[in-house]
Amino acid sequence: MLVRSMASSGLIDEYRLLVYPVILGSGKRLFNDDFKIDLKLVESKIFSSGVNLLRYQIDVNNNS
Repeated sequence: MLVRSMASSGLIDEYRLLVYPVILGSGKRLFNDDFKIDLKLVESKIFSSGVNLLRYQIDVNNNS
């Protein structure tokens, strides 16, 4: 809820997500369907455990 509130207010300029290779079926969404944001992938790193670090920044050059 805090992330959603800060994102909709434009207070976040970078997201760092850790993606774990586990199948759970479903879970909570990070963003609502009505929230649109242009992100640019700036780093992707896979650790020996299989965890994937994804680093996104706000794409200020995308005018769509």
